[in-house]
Amino acid sequence: MTWLEIGNGWRNIYLLSCLVQMGALGCLFAAQGWFVKKSRLACFFTGVAATPLVQYLWTLLLALVWPQAPRMVYIGVLPALSALTLVVLALRSIRRIKELIAQGISFAKRCLRFDKPALIALCFAICIVLLVGPACVRFMSSMVSVGGGDAGEYMALGLHFCENRDLSVLLEKEETIGHFRGHSHFPSLELFMSYGLFHTDGPMGYPNDKAVFTGVGMLVFYAAAAYLALLLYFCREKKVCVLLGVLLFNLVPHLYESVASAPRDLWRIDALLVAVLVFAGITEAGSWKQYLGKLVLSFAVCFTVMSTHVVCFVVLPFIVVAWVLWRGLHTAVTQLRGAFKAMLRAAGIALSGAAGVLLAFAGNIWCFVKWGEMSPWRLMTTFTEAPWYDMYMDIEYKLDETTTHLNFFEDPGSILMSYATPIGTWGMRITVMVLLCVLAGLIVSRVRMRRRAGELMANAPADGPIGVIVTNRTPTTETLSLLGLCAMTVLMTLAPMSGMLDSPLYSFSGSFVKLPRYTLQWFMLANVMTCAALAALIDHWPGWISRVKRLNAPWLKTVPAWLCAFVCLLAMVKGTNQTGYTNTLYRYTRDVVESENILLDNSFQKRYGVLTDVAQQVPEDQKILITRVGYQYALRGRGYVLLTNPIVPVLNLPLEEVGPALAEMNAAMIATEPVFWDSRYFPLSTLHTYLQTLPEEQIVETEEMRLYLLDPSLVEAAQAAVAKQ
Repeated sequence: MTWLEIGNGWRNIYLLSCLVQMGALGCLFAAQGWFVKKSRLACFFTGVAATPLVQYLWTLLLALVWPQAPRMVYIGVLPALSALTLVVLALRSIRRIKELIAQGISFAKRCLRFDKPALIALCFAICIVLLVGPACVRFMSSMVSVGGGDAGEYMALGLHFCENRDLSVLLEKEETIGHFRGHSHFPSLELFMSYGLFHTDGPMGYPNDKAVFTGVGMLVFYAAAAYLALLLYFCREKKVCVLLGVLLFNLVPHLYESVASAPRDLWRIDALLVAVLVFAGITEAGSWKQYLGKLVLSFAVCFTVMSTHVVCFVVLPFIVVAWVLWRGLHTAVTQLRGAFKAMLRAAGIALSGAAGVLLAFAGNIWCFVKWGEMSPWRLMTTFTEAPWYDMYMDIEYKLDETTTHLNFFEDPGSILMSYATPIGTWGMRITVMVLLCVLAGLIVSRVRMRRRAGELMANAPADGPIGVIVTNRTPTTETLSLLGLCAMTVLMTLAPMSGMLDSPLYSFSGSFVKLPRYTLQWFMLANVMTCAALAALIDHWPGWISRVKRLNAPWLKTVPAWLCAFVCLLAMVKGTNQTGYTNTLYRYTRDVVESENILLDNSFQKRYGVLTDVAQQVPEDQKILITRVGYQYALRGRGYVLLTNPIVPVLNLPLEEVGPALAEMNAAMIATEPVFWDSRYFPLSTLHTYLQTLPEEQIVETEEMRLYLLDPSLVEAAQAAVAKQ
């Protein structure tokens, strides 16, 4: 019986459950007009994008208040509540059924009505979706995204929670056994993976775990939903601009790397984009009860987003700061007075969000207070005399990245990565131009309101105190407000990349630029800024042209739309051209659909088949030493990571002491990968020298794995496992 046969049933249940939850949250957000109020469709996609975050929060809540709840409570309550929500929404709308049908028909007609530029953009967008979509779907239900790296450790921790229901294990920072490294971050992805792992009928883990791999694969679609919601909101549903954003999504550099091997990046990106959408719909106005509710909402959103990844600590605060500045800008553009007061009230909401950030960041703070380090797995400071330690610092501690300081004004090309795709450079240029236009519009609006206030005061009677309230709410000011929010969000989230946060102790700019997966959300926001600017141009260009009589030609009014269609053409050609930009999702995924090693248990067996078969022959009282934490999921967490603080001293012993130390440790074998071992610092250790003295039959190597069999009784099992491959 294959993984396909075992896992498909629960995988399908998981998919159905997620679809019900997405539908319910999307419809609820749309019906209530939550957050991005000017676009019901954007509200719907915001609800869809928030689905995995709700699943994580639900699992966290149960882990805190009822960890031993039946598995059906963990996986059954959310879809049941979602179905109930859909029923309630349907019953509440049943009296308006004719009106809703008419609105639906009208909405469908609007969706199907395309002018020529939008039709051209639609053709290109359909092409890129057909080219990239199957590859993204194929990643779902595969184990590619957890192959060997940190994600395997997260899944193993999630597996431990599902079996033990002990949240303290996930929150443990000072790991003294050696199974895991101990993480300073909040275990949000682990709990999200736990939610998927609970969808199984037999023993949790391989081969009954297809649902969790599907959930990890779906993160790319949740992130895409959040991205689409931003496009719809900031482009005010201009079809040609939204479709351009779909094409530019393909040009986001290093996106494939995150889809294929780093689910925590997509987990973080989805959360950050949802944060932008949520804060875009929060205002500082209202009664004290409403304001209190917004404080709670800000705290909850910031805690949730911050808990997804430690990188959010230098991104999320800038999203909130951009929102505070925008609330002041919006008030200044639309009202003569009250901008400073609006910013103060917004700052209060932001401070509530800061408390949520600090709560989710508390693990890192605890580690820093205790050890002077943000990450407990970096505490190998007692081995500074070891010959391999300098290379360890360079590779694992990422010394080059964290000590390289970049200055945006000196090296903008590297920071914007214009060599990969044009969206970084052009996104920045357009952002600056838009911000200058917004500031010019602010000045014009203020001058007009002051002039109007002066006229009213001049004609007012002088027999008592008089107050004048002047507002300027027009389509132009609304456009300026939206563009201001988008521009400030893009510029503010550039801060960690630009070098302004760098210190002698740590370089954020070097980390972000040399680890480009951290910058993905910035490129998506730059895409949105580009599309929003073109949408505003399409809106206001005809009015500008009509003021110049000599230029009042019908074809001139459609120039921005045709420009947008032309950019769609460029994005399509460059994104799929063999000699075009190398960092496109399409170019990396061309061979995915044809690869037999991507899906089902093929990839798992190819990578971990020998390891798991041999591990089954190792008694429980013997240790399996591993070099990568990603092996822990395949081993169900029974491995001992060689680079954890309790185990790493064996790398630093005199040669004559290595054998006795391994015997005292009762180690049966050491599992690694040929390239991973040989290209790193392990060959510089005395452990490597000792392992080379093992008999030839005790060193078992395949294309994927190398096993050093310290226990000779495992040789026969290893040979049989290799032969089975």
